[in-house]
Amino acid sequence: MSQWLQQFTSQEESALFNPAFLAVVIRKTAELYESEAKEKMPISLAFLAAPAAMSKQIRDTFPIMKTTSLLVWIETHEKECLILHRNTPALAPAVRKALIFGTQAGLFTLQHARIGAIPASKIKNLRSLSQGSPEVKDILKVAERLGKSFARSGDAASIFSIWGVAAG
Repeated sequence: MSQWLQQFTSQEESALFNPAFLAVVIRKTAELYESEAKEKMPISLAFLAAPAAMSKQIRDTFPIMKTTSLLVWIETHEKECLILHRNTPALAPAVRKALIFGTQAGLFTLQHARIGAIPASKIKNLRSLSQGSPEVKDILKVAERLGKSFARSGDAASIFSIWGVAAG
């Protein structure tokens, strides 16, 4: 992972990939997944959501509107899917650390291989991220959209298959 992180030159870019921020991204995705699907998000989707939300190329093209399905977007954005295919394994160690951090910090729960987002009102200082940079706001907005899209796109194995990313 360190080789992958070396591509980032700014201090802010490096800070975005720390376990605490990635835990917030995972929490946001899980929160919207749960509100849409009425069940907790499979933990495996955190390994797809974090690299997707963190990729500028994906964020710049990912549909924010509800009317575009995940499958339609993927069919027309092969380049972005290849980026995700490359970045997902590279970011997996950071996602694992974020899952541990997020659980310990009370951002979400992990039970039966599912992530349950703790309500934002019960998390101190979470609102301060809404005052963050435009990039932080974009990442969290895409994390929300990913959560909703994942909830509408079938089981975790199907979602990984649609994106063309190996789940193991």
